[in-house]
Amino acid sequence: MSKKNKISEQEVKKIAELSRLSLSSDELKKRTQDMNNIINYMDILNEINTDDVEELYNVNDMNNTLRDDSFEESLDKKDVLKNSPSSNKDYIEVPLTVKKESQ
Repeated sequence: MSKKNKISEQEVKKIAELSRLSLSSDELKKRTQDMNNIINYMDILNEINTDDVEELYNVNDMNNTLRDDSFEESLDKKDVLKNSPSSNKDYIEVPLTVKKESQ
């Protein structure tokens, strides 16, 4: 594996411009070196033989245990409205939290 630079400073500069980042020349050199180090490390990982490795679906090796759906009787509407601080016929009234621009 060669540790050559695969990303140029011009490419990093273009990425920075697209990301609306302003980088000094020192930062540009450092970020170019960082990106090349990341890509070189990915090359090392790509050399590993993973043919006999089972795919990993969950890093915590947990199963998603779901409970069965169970249906219960709901509260009566009258009881809910009776316990609310303020109601208007079939609805619970709550204070206004978001105002429209016209208000």
